[in-house]
Amino acid sequence: MRQFTVGEVVTCIPHMVPRSAAAGDYKVVAAMPDRDGDHIYRIKSPLEEHERVVAENLLVRSEGYLPEQVLQQSPRRRSITLPTLRRSQEELELSRIFGEEVDQAAW
Repeated sequence: MRQFTVGEVVTCIPHMVPRSAAAGDYKVVAAMPDRDGDHIYRIKSPLEEHERVVAENLLVRSEGYLPEQVLQQSPRRRSITLPTLRRSQEELELSRIFGEEVDQAAW
């Protein structure tokens, strides 16, 4: 019989989990088929973008609470906005003096 249900908040036993794992609580996302007699779960931390697959013996029940909005936050991949390059006042004045056509949209 399984110890945990989908949606439950658990903590991984620290010395048994790889160092790259996020510290803190995880939410049980799914119960997977048993492997070599061990119950297996998919768990998700709000601090990571991916899910982890762990055996039941690496988990303990947590008193923690993971709010839904944290678990459903947008991915960390975001585009960056580069600054718009503008001609200096001096360059604009020189272009007016020498009669060059200035295209502000290009700058």
